[in-house]
Amino acid sequence: MTINWPKAWEVGEMARTTTNVVNLDALIERADLAATGEGGEDINAIYVTGLEPKGWLYQSLRKPDFQRETSDWQPDAVAGIIQTFLSRELIPAIILWRSGSDVFVIDGAHRLSALIAWVHDDYGDGEVSRRFFHNVIPEDQIKAANKTRELVNSTVGSYRTHRDAIDNPDRADPAVKERAQRMGWQNIEVQWIRTQDAERAEKSFFRINQGGERINDTEQRILKARRSAPALTSRAILRGGTGHNYWHRFHSGTQKRIEDIGREIHDLMFRPPIELPVKTLDLPVAGQGYGPHVLPFVFDLVGLCNRLSTSASGKKNDELPDDPDGTLTLSYLTEVRRILWRLCSNHPSSLGLHPVLYFYSRAGTFQPSALLSIVNLMRDWDTPDYLGFTSVREGFEGILLANRSITEAIRKLGSASRSRPRIVGFYRAILSRLLESQTPEEVTTFLRGTEEYGFLIEPQDEEPMFNLEGGNFTREVKGAAFIAGALPTVPKCPTCRGLIHRNGIQTGHIQAKRDGGSSRVANATPQHPFCNSTAAN
Repeated sequence: MTINWPKAWEVGEMARTTTNVVNLDALIERADLAATGEGGEDINAIYVTGLEPKGWLYQSLRKPDFQRETSDWQPDAVAGIIQTFLSRELIPAIILWRSGSDVFVIDGAHRLSALIAWVHDDYGDGEVSRRFFHNVIPEDQIKAANKTRELVNSTVGSYRTHRDAIDNPDRADPAVKERAQRMGWQNIEVQWIRTQDAERAEKSFFRINQGGERINDTEQRILKARRSAPALTSRAILRGGTGHNYWHRFHSGTQKRIEDIGREIHDLMFRPPIELPVKTLDLPVAGQGYGPHVLPFVFDLVGLCNRLSTSASGKKNDELPDDPDGTLTLSYLTEVRRILWRLCSNHPSSLGLHPVLYFYSRAGTFQPSALLSIVNLMRDWDTPDYLGFTSVREGFEGILLANRSITEAIRKLGSASRSRPRIVGFYRAILSRLLESQTPEEVTTFLRGTEEYGFLIEPQDEEPMFNLEGGNFTREVKGAAFIAGALPTVPKCPTCRGLIHRNGIQTGHIQAKRDGGSSRVANATPQHPFCNSTAAN
């Protein structure tokens, strides 16, 4: 079987548009660049036997802590680089830099990690990966790992199979035996950064990786500002406090708090996990928490929650200062958690916003701009504002429910900060008119007649995914059909008449305890936490 794959080192945006990517970030340990390296040259090639768990080279390999995660390739690209190596085809050189006993991979971490994954049989779900991620492996990561393993084993065979062919050549497949006999002397060319200056080595990395726009502005900003509070906060949230310890310089107690709050926020955003096609309304607040698109989104969320100015969170040429002791990182994490508690959680402050209604398209696709806009809308509210919202929540959600195309229209505006004021203004226009006792129908009629907001509630043309020819339903159509039927049937809070979601629900008393209300089933009712703790009182 021949794999039709683009050059593995050129997969670019294709890999970035899906969660079906292979996370190999654990396979090469991260470390800080030393102040002074040795420079010069050492070995001129990498041999696969040196990448075994106790191999002489593998023990020394390191990735600079400024290097992006090794998690951008799809299964066929990982399998392709392994096949390319075994077929003795050209693989671009790996660029290295030595510092003491450590050998840093400046360029080629994906190529090298793909071979290491083959040697270790670890495509993001093996022993090294499980240790690295504290045994917390997302389901999407496991699926991608299994798919990659199956693809590799069905095309070229596992590394163990090739090792066994050396020990038992009479029982080996002829093709595997032939490859195994030359595997020990096959190599990948190495080039060296000739400098003793760690800063120059870092600059070399960014210069090399700007070819083909392989690092976008946001990603490059996070990498360069890796010791700043926004970057550290985003990293802690992304992996739920697991993975590389970017905050290792801080006091041990601070490290633990960062990891604990990061894990809590990760769960608030990404639990329960999504399964496609959508067959349940129990979807998480922030979509799928796996894939290369997540870090930039989390970085934007951190900046928005903490009211960072554009110059502090968005312009690539503005430097973010390092957080020297973790105090600011903890402050940022706490503020993100406070706001997410408010959106949908079991915290007493929670409005329990139903994610499917507020943050997902008709087909069940998460819309980051919708979530960021709601955060922008509500982050500065105080209790009277939230009480005002609960008083008109039924009408507000009725408008969203009757105009499910709103999230599609919001997506078309884009998630950039420049489009957010328009979306927030749209929400405020709805709320202000409902608070003036207008009916949802009157509000809708008014907005439809405005130039600024009319297109947001006009019927949207069906997306191409809804118009494919043939008799088979797409995954998106199946999801849309389920949501259209299920969302109107969601139970409602008796206090505000808003939809109730599993992540934002408490059991309240119909007759309050202070008024003699019993603890019997007949006196129990599901409520939003905010309604139970504040609005109803």
